[in-house]
Amino acid sequence: MNRQDQGAGFFAMYFWLFGCLFATFGGWSFGKEETRPNVVVFLSDDQGWGDFGFQGNSNFRTPHLDRLARDGAVFTRFYVCPVCAPTRAEFLTGRYHPRGSAVGVTQGDERLDLDEITLADRFSSAGYRTGAFGKWHNGSQYPYHPNGRGFDEFYGFCSGHWGDYFSPPLEHNGKRVQGDGYVSDDFTNHAISFIRARHDQPFFCYLAFNTPHTPMQVPDAYMEGVRARELPMRYESRKGEQEDLEMTRAAIAMVENIDWNVGRILATLDELKITNETIIVYFNDNGPNSIRWNGGMKGRKGSVDEGGVRSPLIVRWPGVIPSSRRIDQLSGAIDLVPTLCDLTGIGLEQVPQSLAQRVIDNPLDGMSHASRLTKDAPEVQRDLFTHWSGRIGMRRGPYLLDADGKLFDLLADPGQRKDSNELYPDIVRQMKEEVEKWRGDVLKSAKPRRPFPIGHPQRPWAILPAQDGKCSGPQVVRSNTAPNCSYFTRIESSEDRVRWDVEVLQSGAYRIDAMLTVPPEAIGSSLRVRIGGRECVGVLQESHESQLIGESNDRVPRNTESLMKRFASFEIGVLAMEAGVGEIEVQLTESLAEGIGLELQELDFELLK
Repeated sequence: MNRQDQGAGFFAMYFWLFGCLFATFGGWSFGKEETRPNVVVFLSDDQGWGDFGFQGNSNFRTPHLDRLARDGAVFTRFYVCPVCAPTRAEFLTGRYHPRGSAVGVTQGDERLDLDEITLADRFSSAGYRTGAFGKWHNGSQYPYHPNGRGFDEFYGFCSGHWGDYFSPPLEHNGKRVQGDGYVSDDFTNHAISFIRARHDQPFFCYLAFNTPHTPMQVPDAYMEGVRARELPMRYESRKGEQEDLEMTRAAIAMVENIDWNVGRILATLDELKITNETIIVYFNDNGPNSIRWNGGMKGRKGSVDEGGVRSPLIVRWPGVIPSSRRIDQLSGAIDLVPTLCDLTGIGLEQVPQSLAQRVIDNPLDGMSHASRLTKDAPEVQRDLFTHWSGRIGMRRGPYLLDADGKLFDLLADPGQRKDSNELYPDIVRQMKEEVEKWRGDVLKSAKPRRPFPIGHPQRPWAILPAQDGKCSGPQVVRSNTAPNCSYFTRIESSEDRVRWDVEVLQSGAYRIDAMLTVPPEAIGSSLRVRIGGRECVGVLQESHESQLIGESNDRVPRNTESLMKRFASFEIGVLAMEAGVGEIEVQLTESLAEGIGLELQELDFELLK
């Protein structure tokens, strides 16, 4: 080898070594797609900050989650939103949820604006295969649907909550399917299949459990394991609130099932020998859904106080993130997009060309914590806001300014028992000014209600579920006051109306089917679907009845979730619809006999070619 060749070989080896070290410890700027780490994100539903063994709650046995916390890093001051859909929007976008108009949990208010870039968009543009499994809760109709937000694969349900957890109706990439077994196990089965099929290239797997959200349902084996157990960790009563121990036991059983399923994913990564090439993230979407031990914090789900919005965040990446690391940096769901993009070496500007302008128009609110995860980077002073239903909480350093304008030093008073307004009047004044700025900037940026899309060029079929509609008339009502997972019942009179605000994206002829129950006495009746002066009428030529489903699986009585039924598809007809905004209306052409009524779960539309 001549001297020139020796020099070239030396420099090649030098740059190779430098690149490896930089990728591992410095900036994670990978040269090939296959060298990027995989990412698995677990998100639980209504699990509290205290619902873990590693948080000091001996009521819970969570060995796999405890192992994740031991093997990785735990953020001790990590904040989400008080309810489900807003947290999911912040996680997916890195932006406060009102910016993307995800300001509610049903009837379209849970949808994430279409001009928002999701984490899946970013991963997909970098060559990742992307899959979401479980509860979506950021929009049902394409392109609000997961398949329109960067996910190649989706299996689960798009509603905010579900009425039965044992083999319920679900969907796979927009098509109706029947679930197989307990939902958390079923979602995990599909996530495992996705990982096995995609592990030869980088993948992003988002596994969003819908437990321990009510209804409180769980397989017998888990409940039996908790029934005889002593529960030494009890809620610290405030203002006479009482803990329902049966509710607590059911929550424990459901979380322990989550833990088992997390363990199955970890075992799959071990089996495929990709553990060291996979970043694991675990967090909750809000505080606990019942009064149970939560570290003495004030508030639970629905509150902007500590107990309603504080969640542990676990991040594990063997060999890159040191084990048993505890990070006290003030952080939140808005930080996950920049942090995961930083860890994987995906530039924040690396998005599909069609989304490039959105990077400029929609700057992130979150910040990256990659350097705090992998090195000992110092804490950064920042403000963090939480919001629900017009109430805003602001955190700065150790302080919380609550929604009533009271200041608490959370390090000295984590239970928010004594306000510090008189001690720190300047801090109170400054934080109140920042809250008003945030209210004027972020909160007012949410768009008004948007119509539901039908006839997207990339998905010619669409559903209008009952949860997105409204009803009026002398008889028709929802099956429950909570719209999620409800259906319209007692459609008896020709004056009963069910309607949806829609935007038809393509003019054309649409086949319309209705998911109904039809009593035998209603055979021969006709159902009309109308929009913009045009209508089609279908004659119901057979009956379909169904018993209520789900109550027998409840561990404690449900309060808001509707029970479910099995609905059958009835063809209504073909309707020519013009592109544009309008109102879909459904009604009987003639009234039925008193006490005889239809039940409507959804309308299905398909653009005919």
